[in-house]
Amino acid sequence: MQPAIDQRFQKRIAASLIFLCILLVPLLAFCKELPNTGRVIWVDDGDTFVLANGERVRLVGINCPEKPHGQRPGECFGREATLFAIRLLKNKTVRLEYDKVKRDRYHRLLAYVFLPSGEMANLILVRRGFAHVLTIPPNTKYRPQLLRAQRLALDENAGLWGHCKPEKKEYYYVGSLKSHIFHRPSCKFGHMISSRNIIVFPTRKQAFYQGFAPCRRCKP
Repeated sequence: MQPAIDQRFQKRIAASLIFLCILLVPLLAFCKELPNTGRVIWVDDGDTFVLANGERVRLVGINCPEKPHGQRPGECFGREATLFAIRLLKNKTVRLEYDKVKRDRYHRLLAYVFLPSGEMANLILVRRGFAHVLTIPPNTKYRPQLLRAQRLALDENAGLWGHCKPEKKEYYYVGSLKSHIFHRPSCKFGHMISSRNIIVFPTRKQAFYQGFAPCRRCKP
């Protein structure tokens, strides 16, 4: 009977080691030394790219419309944002600057990305109308600069601001002063905003002008 007991014990040890490895892999990714520079070898879409060392980078503080993928049609100006990001970033050696939170839940680096010219790619995408400001605290380092760029793009109807219209206009929109997200009045997430954090916008443009980003569920 002793060999059977030993075999069961060995299997438990092996299973425990596998479980520990599964837990440790993402932790090790977070503990790796963060690169300060890198060459861009691939651009996934308007706000995500891959460095030569294999690290995936998400441009922090902004959000680009989704490009078409497979059966998904994508969002208005998503293809254009991706093509512009390819021209802007691919094969460039860029400098990465981080905020308080360095990685997202997908283990991507969250960075402000500076081109060889010294210009910030995040800012260029917003200024040219290929992205909107998306502030997720505590990563707020360059929010004032990004918001100024967005207001200029809005005033000029640059990029997506002149081409993309909502499927349905509302008489007003509700935003959260805590999350800086705005919703349609019928959105269940908008109904969850506390009275001390709620703000009302008569138009989408005013919500964007104040630096609020649209809810991904109700898509105002």
